[in-house]
Amino acid sequence: MPRRFLIVVGILMLIAVQKTEAQNVVFDTVGNVVITADTIVKKSKPTKKKKEKKPHSPTTATIMSAALPGLGQVYNGKWWKVPIVYAGLGGLGYMAYNNYYEYSSYLHAYEFKTGDLPEGVTLNEHETDLANRYAESQLQTYKESYRRDFELFTIITVAWYGLNILDACVDGHLYNYDISDDLSLSIDPYLRPVETPVPMPQYAQVGLSFKLNF
Repeated sequence: MPRRFLIVVGILMLIAVQKTEAQNVVFDTVGNVVITADTIVKKSKPTKKKKEKKPHSPTTATIMSAALPGLGQVYNGKWWKVPIVYAGLGGLGYMAYNNYYEYSSYLHAYEFKTGDLPEGVTLNEHETDLANRYAESQLQTYKESYRRDFELFTIITVAWYGLNILDACVDGHLYNYDISDDLSLSIDPYLRPVETPVPMPQYAQVGLSFKLNF
């Protein structure tokens, strides 16, 4: 009997020791792995913080278009406006230059006719042809006309340049503005009961309700 009792106690002690070992944690020095009796846990690496995107700046768009026409439009993502900007500047600039050239030619021809041509200034072929073709009064008229046109196109060119800056500024402010694609107008019947102590449906106000979604 004592022998059987000792055997049973020994078996119970063995089971208890194995259970204790199963709960022990063993750390492996290879990598960052933690090994237990029934699972393997790997330490998660700290997540990298994403760089915050810089907010869109209308001031930057304005300065860029002022420094180089069209650059602010590129910054705002409106690439299609760049050809329009340069087409306007190119066309208006050419008209201003052409009117200034004609004004200068008629001026020299007029000065030659009146004997006021500055010393050292000689007429080119175009100016000589004008001096031979027109009288003094005609040269004076054409000269003043081209001068006015030159000033007009110069002003328009400067205005177009300013419009390019204004456009970049406005688009910069509207860059983060959420514009819905739902642009619609709905018309619905409207029924409003008369405000009296006792509801009177027969005297309700009938009309139309206009709703604009944008």
